[in-house]
Amino acid sequence: MFIKKPEQYHGESNKKPFFEGWYHKITTTNGRSIVLIPGIYRSGSVDYETAFLMIYNGENGKVDYLTFSTDEFICDPNKYELRLGANTFSLNEIKLNINTSSIEVNGHVKNKNIKPWPVSILEPGCMGWYAYVPTMECFHGILSMDHTLKGNLKINDHSYIFDNGRGYIEKDWGKNFPKNWVWAQSNHFEVPGISLSVSLATIPWRKSEFSGFIVGLQIDDVLYRFTPYRGSKVSLVKYDGEIFTCHFQQDNIELQIELNKGLKTGILFAPDKLKMEEKVAEYLDAKIKFKMRKRGKTIAEGISSNSALEVIGDTKSLIANFK
Repeated sequence: MFIKKPEQYHGESNKKPFFEGWYHKITTTNGRSIVLIPGIYRSGSVDYETAFLMIYNGENGKVDYLTFSTDEFICDPNKYELRLGANTFSLNEIKLNINTSSIEVNGHVKNKNIKPWPVSILEPGCMGWYAYVPTMECFHGILSMDHTLKGNLKINDHSYIFDNGRGYIEKDWGKNFPKNWVWAQSNHFEVPGISLSVSLATIPWRKSEFSGFIVGLQIDDVLYRFTPYRGSKVSLVKYDGEIFTCHFQQDNIELQIELNKGLKTGILFAPDKLKMEEKVAEYLDAKIKFKMRKRGKTIAEGISSNSALEVIGDTKSLIANFK
């Protein structure tokens, strides 16, 4: 069986509606984060398609959404090597050469020792066997839970040195985003070598919906996976408007997570029926606190204040579907 790896481009057939975007978060050693999202969008309702690049600066909350002709979007069908105008993206590096009236960006950042979510025939990435279901509206992949950075970017008049910083890469593709979701990620904990990615979402399914979750905790070279297809359960989920708490159980291991909103957000673009729209409020200064226990004994814990967080849609409905 041929496995199309999550990092590969899935839109060669020109089907509509369709979107695909790769999410790169790169953070300096002192916690300055930049998010870069190259991608492509094709409307299913009108004759409109575009390639794009989002640049989200966590320091000031500014999001630049740059559009490109789809002819400028050239992606290798067998691996993640994307050329978008004068810019290139891959699992190994990012090269930017942007000069517009709103933003100038130049630089080169290399990735080293990426840690992807494992891919196999039975479990082709973080979605497990759900990745084989063609009627899913949105597919998700985690391409690197954590890696080391080297290089720099100059954004307008500000320089960002990423040497020994941390990187994270994921992606989404399909017809549309989920209905409601909570998503968080950080690889800046007190103890080096720890990365956490958390996703809970309400997923449209034909004429109904269900809630699902994908949680990965990377500790050095070990990835702890909490997903429904692995038999994991949600033992607690609640939200008071500021703090989102969720507990997951996998055999004799329990993972307790607390997500706390930050102070400022950037508004990212997401697919809509007619075009890409400003929809997704994302923090890059959120706080994550976690504790993992095995048979009641704490085996790992951490706190991060340089975390990405999105709390989108009807959280009451999302939580109710887990009960």
